[in-house]
Amino acid sequence: MAEASITAYIDALFGGINLQIFNTPIDLFIEDFLNENYHELKPFQFISLYGLVTEGKNAVTDKRATEFVPKEIISASKVLNLVSALHFKDLFGFDLIAKFNALPFELKEAKRMYDEFLEYRKDKKAGEEYELVQHWGDDLKLNKYFELMDEEEYRTNRTNIDSLLTSIEADPFGLESNKKFKAKQMETFQESAQKIGLNMAVVLFMVDAMQVFDKMSAEKIKATAFEIAMLGTQGINPSSGNNYKLSNIPKKDFSGYHLLAFYYVSWAIAIPEMLAQLQLPYDKEYEMAKQMFDGGMK
Repeated sequence: MAEASITAYIDALFGGINLQIFNTPIDLFIEDFLNENYHELKPFQFISLYGLVTEGKNAVTDKRATEFVPKEIISASKVLNLVSALHFKDLFGFDLIAKFNALPFELKEAKRMYDEFLEYRKDKKAGEEYELVQHWGDDLKLNKYFELMDEEEYRTNRTNIDSLLTSIEADPFGLESNKKFKAKQMETFQESAQKIGLNMAVVLFMVDAMQVFDKMSAEKIKATAFEIAMLGTQGINPSSGNNYKLSNIPKKDFSGYHLLAFYYVSWAIAIPEMLAQLQLPYDKEYEMAKQMFDGGMK
């Protein structure tokens, strides 16, 4: 298949499962509100929900879908659709659950999640529905595909690496940010970093290097690589503050890790055949940085 077709398929798969985990728990509260407050809409609501549940059932039982979609995605989607089917049965007494051909563990998980919704149903505080988004994402192992952010932080979020690192230095413990979000973010980061053994500071610095070198000629990148190598002969302290400067990049002050990241990336681009001789243990960091850079952080 053409690469463009594969990319479109992966994008649709990624977007689809994220939309489902974002919408399913929140829609339960919306449908409850409509059912309780707009009785004249009940016939229309029945038709609407019947169509949505049936569409969800078709999506997770279709032969081609089950053949081409990863099993863990199909299963997670089926569980979320079963939650909607349980809610539909609760509101209107119409049972479509058997049509999903669910495995026992999928049905059990859907009932457990619906019971969790029932705990929030009558006394939910503002914004608590997003706790279900996170809980169910964790339970279905979809949390690696999304991240909930405090709205204010999202609106002021910057993708420029210099600005990001400056903000980290200005507020290293996240005292000015939503503490609950920060705690969750740190927990997720620590788990993922521990699993793959990455130094995320180096990853971000490498993305910064790629952004800088993307605007440079090959000759200047090579000159920068040799300039850093000369500094390296005197030793580069990873924990050093912004004590290093480069004549080829005069507007930047470099910390030790920042300089090491530029060291690695400059040689990877300009002199890749000699990269191993640097003996810098950042191969995994470089691969992730490349993915981030190619994925939109240019």
